[in-house]
Amino acid sequence: MISVRIFSTPVKIKIVVLPMFIVLWGGITWLGLYWHPERSFWQGLLIGFVSTVLLFLSDFGHPFGHIFSARYAGAPMDEILLSEGMPRTLYWNNDVSPNVHRMRAMGGLIYNLVGLLLSITIFQIASGHAIARELMGWSAFGHGLIFVESLIPLPMIDGGTILKWTLVARGKTEAEADDLVRRVDWILGFVAVMAGIILAFIKIWMVGLISIVAGVIILGITARKIQ
Repeated sequence: MISVRIFSTPVKIKIVVLPMFIVLWGGITWLGLYWHPERSFWQGLLIGFVSTVLLFLSDFGHPFGHIFSARYAGAPMDEILLSEGMPRTLYWNNDVSPNVHRMRAMGGLIYNLVGLLLSITIFQIASGHAIARELMGWSAFGHGLIFVESLIPLPMIDGGTILKWTLVARGKTEAEADDLVRRVDWILGFVAVMAGIILAFIKIWMVGLISIVAGVIILGITARKIQ
């Protein structure tokens, strides 16, 4: 475990992050060399390294956006944990108003949205610069994926936090809001699975498989929360 402070916030990084980086680096390097056989191994390795760094920045940079939104909301974050799963933002004091909960949840979304727009802009400007466009393509993919994932209304994700505390702000109790969020998750999970089956049936295999897996994950998390 590595412990550092970033923007005065304690950040704990598990060693497992390093092999994750190496595996992703290897995969992206292989893809780059497969798509561009004219490249040398060392050039592919360097481009793969930078692409991996950009993807990690889109994922692990997300919780740092919450540092600033939490401070702006007047309820600073206490700790960030970077591990093999989703980065975790930890708050010891959750006895705050619905507006503060929502404000704290916005930072990561804003970070990824800005990263996505910036990556797309550079991609468009860098016409004729194949490597720069490739790097910005990976960056846009990473930021876009994390942004969309963060909007899913699961309890531990930004979208779930925003939905829950919006319902509470409109007069629901926390229990009622949690119940409504679970219902939304059930519907979303079933829709994703059914959409995936339909896409697979019409032979759009990759998108269909991703949709089915996403739906199963949502349903699994929702079922576990009930227990």
